[in-house]
Amino acid sequence: MGVIIVLDEDTINHIAAGEVVERAESVVKELVENAIDAGAKRIKIDLVTNKTTVTRVAVSDDGGGMNSEDALLAFHQHATSKISQSADLVAIKTLGFRGEAMASIAAVSKVTLTTKERGSERPEATRVIFHGGELIAHVAIGAPEGTSVIVEELFYNTPARKKFQKTIATELVHIYDIVERLALAHREISFVLFHQGKERFRTHGNGSYEDVIATVFGQSFVKGLVPVVGIYGIVKVAGFVTRPGCQMKSTSNRFYLSINHRQIISRALQWAVREGYGTLLPKGMYPAVFLDLEIDPRDVDVNVHPTKKEVRLSHERDVLIGVQEAVYCALHEMRIFASDPQFSETSLGSNDSVATTAITLPPYVLGEAFSHYKRLTTSQISATVALRKTDKQLRRTRYSETPETTEFVPEVLGQIADTYILARNEIGDLVVIDQHAAHERVMYDLLLSQNERKQSGQELIVPVQLKLTKKEAAAIPDLLSVLADAGYTLELFGKDVWMVRTVPVVLATLGDPAVVHEIIAQILDKYSSGGVESVLDRVLKMTACRTVVRGATPMTMEQMQRLICQLMATRSPYACPHGRPTTIVLTKERLATMFLRT
Repeated sequence: MGVIIVLDEDTINHIAAGEVVERAESVVKELVENAIDAGAKRIKIDLVTNKTTVTRVAVSDDGGGMNSEDALLAFHQHATSKISQSADLVAIKTLGFRGEAMASIAAVSKVTLTTKERGSERPEATRVIFHGGELIAHVAIGAPEGTSVIVEELFYNTPARKKFQKTIATELVHIYDIVERLALAHREISFVLFHQGKERFRTHGNGSYEDVIATVFGQSFVKGLVPVVGIYGIVKVAGFVTRPGCQMKSTSNRFYLSINHRQIISRALQWAVREGYGTLLPKGMYPAVFLDLEIDPRDVDVNVHPTKKEVRLSHERDVLIGVQEAVYCALHEMRIFASDPQFSETSLGSNDSVATTAITLPPYVLGEAFSHYKRLTTSQISATVALRKTDKQLRRTRYSETPETTEFVPEVLGQIADTYILARNEIGDLVVIDQHAAHERVMYDLLLSQNERKQSGQELIVPVQLKLTKKEAAAIPDLLSVLADAGYTLELFGKDVWMVRTVPVVLATLGDPAVVHEIIAQILDKYSSGGVESVLDRVLKMTACRTVVRGATPMTMEQMQRLICQLMATRSPYACPHGRPTTIVLTKERLATMFLRT
């Protein structure tokens, strides 16, 4: 007997399930996509959870439904209504086409499907029940037109897969994310999501992009967006991007991109959007992006990933150029910078893109003072504001300005590119210091020391209100203890609204909800099974990075000297918390060699 055998159908289905069904979110995605392909106008998702897992996923729709024979065929491997021959793969217009979803889900759970074909003359509907891939029932029943699928006890017969599922909060984050993405790509459909019998998410299916964005991020968020519309080469682009001067984030988790109404993940398209911003985008920051791209289906290969999250483009370069041009034109064809005319740190900063913000002079600026004020350029005013902000940031870390050792503190000589401090050490070598990395090390050490002393956070005089998206709110229960260890105390205030009661002691003067919001977004973007310690460390590093002096920030000689003193008092002054160097030393000998003096 040979060593090669043909696998049985049960094993094949379990292997397919491993590729298609990773978690409860995969079930929701596949079932909702089937409902969309069936022409549904209303889709309801109902979730039930216990303390450890998602126990029930139910998706119902008012789509085309199926007859009795098709209801049974739907559970066969590679049975589909989307294509009939290989030639159809050249121009896929539906979300599903492989015929793997129902068979894969049924192989690792208990599934009940109830369906009635739209316009059918037969009065009864059909109910099909599968347990672990085995047919339990196939009967006639009374039910409305459309389809309802109930999936229970996911991975009950594959304990190894079940063991690797994440916490309830993490699973809900993934489910909210996929429902939000599908709703943004299919605005003509009404989506309703329930959890434990309570409505958590609803769109109206009126086709309005702004309405769906407002449902996910809030009405005020929409005001900070710029419309992007037009045909650029081979791609038709429609959607919105963040207005320059409005809040950006250091992660790309607010990129919502779809090609022919299929939500996809593409680093290349993210790059194209950022290129469209050019110098209007601060370094290392990402805008919020909601873009639909329409491309000839023959130029899009969707059959490259088991979960269909990625696509391959025949003319990718042309598409990237089109997207870049669309974003660039949207940002430059009209006045789209931050509209707040008041003179404040938020409307004026070191960011070049904000330098065009209008300035309203205070009424008390008169006479000669007015003439002098009028002569000041926007950059000069921005620099003044930046220096004041830097002073506040350095005061937060003033607790460590005296080195514990007798080590010589380098003497400041100047600053280059508003980013690097030039100094001289005790033997005359040139020391170049990255001001952001240096201050990040100082802040991180203070936060770490505070955590080691189990020092609680400093209570804010006025608590800060934090409005979260559905997926962020779902993650909060898992993060409360970690945030508390880092000095942040959050209390539930209302539906998806939390109050920040305390912040780390060294940030007591900082009541900025954006900091906590950014931390949560970062953790969501990189959430892993690394344990509480790794999450806590990420919170501390994120807090340090978000609250200190940044690059491209002018500093006075006195401010630079204070920062160097604080750096030299840390445990590890020569590297930031992320491992980047804070200082580079150019010795006299090295300089002599560079100038050919040896």
